[in-house]
Amino acid sequence: MRILCHAQHLTGVGHFVRMQAIARGLSGAHEVYLTSGGRSVPRPPGSTEPQLLPLPPLTRIGDDIVALESPASAGSVLEARARLLARAVERLRPDVILVDHYPFSKWELEPEVSAAVDAARRCQASVRILCSLRDVVRQSRHERVDNETYQATVLAALDARFDGLLVHADPAFTRLEEHFERSAALTIPVAYTGFVTALPHGEAAPLSTAYAVLSCGGGARHRAFLLAAMEAFRRLAAEGALGVSSLVVFPAAFADDTDLEVIESAARGGPFDVRRFGPEFERYLAGSTLSISRAGYNTCAALLAARVRAVLVPDPQMSDQSVRAKRLAALGIATRIDGDETNVSALMTAIRRAEAGPPPRHHLAIDGVARTRALVETVETWAR
Repeated sequence: MRILCHAQHLTGVGHFVRMQAIARGLSGAHEVYLTSGGRSVPRPPGSTEPQLLPLPPLTRIGDDIVALESPASAGSVLEARARLLARAVERLRPDVILVDHYPFSKWELEPEVSAAVDAARRCQASVRILCSLRDVVRQSRHERVDNETYQATVLAALDARFDGLLVHADPAFTRLEEHFERSAALTIPVAYTGFVTALPHGEAAPLSTAYAVLSCGGGARHRAFLLAAMEAFRRLAAEGALGVSSLVVFPAAFADDTDLEVIESAARGGPFDVRRFGPEFERYLAGSTLSISRAGYNTCAALLAARVRAVLVPDPQMSDQSVRAKRLAALGIATRIDGDETNVSALMTAIRRAEAGPPPRHHLAIDGVARTRALVETVETWAR
């Protein structure tokens, strides 16, 4: 099969990381293409790789989408991307197109998604268009409409453009109808894949001593959280209350030099190892005995795969993280902090509780890459 995977990361890196894992899993048996139109994301090499389709890069600053590496307006870049993507589709004639998260969010990308879908249907009537969706979907602050309009817009786009919906979660953890109230009105079939994990469970850990990992995902506004967590760890280490030797700190993927300088300064003289976000992050997380982090999809999926004790501090600006952290805490898989993310005392309490507990156990499906591949390969039997 020839498959096109469309993903666009605008704030963090999660959307690209998840779709890249899926694209790599498909590449072992199929001809796979993956769009690349954001800031560069450092990733470990895979055993198989999709072919990248570069698009003029975009990012989000505040509430606005802006062009990277170009003085052009975001509007003109979006128009250029739509033309480039349509031409690529006409050349490739894909059998399946996977579109990450649109139309549940990223409405700014509607022109290029529509251009790609229209071009694909012109070239091959049998093409299947699938929406690729994370576990928790909520209207974000960027869809500036009332809830009724949001729900209607999503339904209309799914009906007009898509043939099926893949939810990358275990339905025992959460279901689409818990978050999208008009899911009963969907006219396309929905399939659950289990969680998508980027790193095979069991890969060797990079350190020989017991250690903890502190991370904040791909976002770039987490300095205060990281500093508070480091201070909590420093105090606990001074008390001799920890069973780990050090805290490996991973600032945000797109942290600027000022953020890095402040974090490195705070780490001096303490049991810290500050590293830039990079390809080795998942290996460090998988080999740790404790994780302190936000509650983004990819981090939580990696925690499920590695079964690492975890303290989750949801990013209050992200619509999905509080829901995910609450569910994981309710299942006894993680310790969750509510309220002030910079409360050192609360962080100390949560770290003590997580360290004292047993390694998490669960039966949630974490084979999302393999299950997605199976569903794509049988798409003609279940998609409309």
